[in-house]
Amino acid sequence: MSTFRVVLTAEAQSDLRGLDPATQTRVLDKLEWMGDNAGLLRHQAMQGDEWQGCFKYRVGDYRIICQMDWPGKRMIVLKIGHRRDVYSGI
Repeated sequence: MSTFRVVLTAEAQSDLRGLDPATQTRVLDKLEWMGDNAGLLRHQAMQGDEWQGCFKYRVGDYRIICQMDWPGKRMIVLKIGHRRDVYSGI
C-alpha cells in the first residue's frame, strides 16, 4: 500500500485555523490517516459540474473536500468546514 502526500491549499489552511483546537486535532489526525491509507478509503465523488474531480470525506459534522492526484500520489485538500456551509462554492 502506498502513501499519499497531503497538501493543503491556502483556503484549506485558513479553514483549519478557523476551527476550535479539538476539531483541528481531529481533522489533522484524519488527514494523516487518509494519506497513509488512501488505497483503503471509499472515495465518495461529489455531484455537479463545479465539483468535478472532487471527493468528500467525513470527520464528525465536518467535511474535507479533496482532489486526488493519482499519478503524483498527492491528496490536495481544497476546503475544510462544517457540513452546513462547506459546500458553498469552491
